[in-house]
This record gives sequence, structure tokens and C-alpha cells, in this order.
Amino acid sequence: MERESEIRELLDCDHLRDLQFTWVQPREVELPYRELLCHENDMTSTLSRVHGGPVELYVFQEPADENCYVREVLLKVGAKPVEYGLIRIYLENFPATLREQIVAAQKPLGALLNESGFPYVSEPGGFLKIPSETFQPAFFPTVSSKFLFGRYNTLLDENRQVLARIIEILPNEKS
Repeated sequence: MERESEIRELLDCDHLRDLQFTWVQPREVELPYRELLCHENDMTSTLSRVHGGPVELYVFQEPADENCYVREVLLKVGAKPVEYGLIRIYLENFPATLREQIVAAQKPLGALLNESGFPYVSEPGGFLKIPSETFQPAFFPTVSSKFLFGRYNTLLDENRQVLARIIEILPNEKS
């Protein structure tokens, strides 16, 4: 039940407070979402590869938290929204130079980690199936399918300290 408490703690923001979802196995994640979500890579490089361009970061809010830095974001490639995310970043587990870049909020965390060469691993903790009628933010394209998909992911350093916990939700994609 640790996963449940971790994700519910993250969901306390305007866009996700009432999010309804079910946990699904990777094989239950519909295409093309499966290719984008069901892997152990960071999402920034995956989205850049699939959508053919650099991923830009747009921050909606940065709620205060005494132990970590939390931000609600939209990632885009060009004008196209490619991911909505909510990320809790444990700044104390990063070197000072990376902490400064993270809170500057100019680039996605995955881009900063990859550019810096900071060692980390991505461990998806589960995949989300979200009824589209329960999550229709204005920044996502109109949904033509019944479900959206996402994942709950944890980034760990080489000593297995938690760097970040992330909810990543993808907009409607044509298969």
C-alpha cells in the first residue's frame, strides 16, 4: 500500500485532486501509449525521440513543501502538448549546481539529469488508466478516446535514494 499513499500525496493539486484512475498492467496500456510509458527510461528523452524535437517545460505551479520541491508542469514539443506531470523532487539528494538548475525551472528534470551525466535510474511503479471524462484539462487536445494513460514513476540515484516521484499523463494520441 506504500504506492497508494505516495501517489495520493502527489495528487493534491488543482488538476489532479479528484483524478479517477485504475492501476493496469503494461499489456493493458493501449497503443501508442504503451511505447511512450512502459519502459524504464526517462520521459523527457522518450518524448523527444517520439515527437522529433526538444521538450520544453511550462510550470503551472510550484507548491511549497518544507522537504522537497514540487511542481505541476506541461511538457511540449513545439506547440504540441506531450505530457502533463506532477513531480516531487527531493533536492537534498542532488549536488548544489543541479539543485539551482532544477528550481530555475527552465528545463525538464530528465533533460537536466541527462545533460549533467548525473547517474540515475527510472523505476515505474505502476500504470494509470484514466477515464477521459474525468481528466479534460484545457491544455490537452480534445479527447476522442474513452481513456488516457499515465504512469507513476520514481527516479533513484546510484545509492537508491529517491530523487523524484512523478505522475506522468499523456494527452490523446492517434494510434
